[in-house]
Amino acid sequence: MQPITSKLRFDAVVFDLDGTLADTFSTVLRLFNRVMLDRTGRQWQLEEMLPYFGPPESVMFQRMFPAIEVHEPMIADYFRFSHEDGHEIKPFDGISELVSELKSSGVKLGVFSAANAEAARVRVGHAGLLDFFDEVIGGDSVTNSKPHPDGLLHLMERFGVDPAATVYVGDMVADVQAGRAAGVTTVAVTWGADSWNRLSAAKPDHVIDHPRLLRNIIRAD
Repeated sequence: MQPITSKLRFDAVVFDLDGTLADTFSTVLRLFNRVMLDRTGRQWQLEEMLPYFGPPESVMFQRMFPAIEVHEPMIADYFRFSHEDGHEIKPFDGISELVSELKSSGVKLGVFSAANAEAARVRVGHAGLLDFFDEVIGGDSVTNSKPHPDGLLHLMERFGVDPAATVYVGDMVADVQAGRAAGVTTVAVTWGADSWNRLSAAKPDHVIDHPRLLRNIIRAD
């Protein structure tokens, strides 16, 4: 495997979190069920929760349980459980090596997740990746979350980089849409939640099936 050299095409590399950097889905479902079981008396299936996914977790609970006296303690419990339960969260194969090389090369590294920023930082930390990233933001860090480009625009401003010098890597159609709207290079990955067909239809600049292939996209040589 050819390592990343100091000659790179981009000044900033931004990643989605869940399904891109780390395998978090089983943990997130378990955390939601710990909260939901106390309030609804049963376990929920992933298919039942999927329609609510997309906005930050705090917004999800607010939509499911509009009464403030109900959703506020649920949100607090979810964040508490998130800190306690992360032993199963692992980076996908090749991710740790990739972000370590990128960090050493001097590029700016960011995470733009649809999750709450607090939950995103906790999960990146559970994956052992937090020290590599210059900034981790979530859907609640900006006015409009994915598929809007606000998070990417925020990170580019913070990093002092242009869209032409930025690449966004994600596993969902919303990631591709956010990247295209921000004018950055988009890389869709197939090891996460969305299918190759759905991702390709969103017209990313690249579709890859392993983190090692990102090296070829990032290197200028």
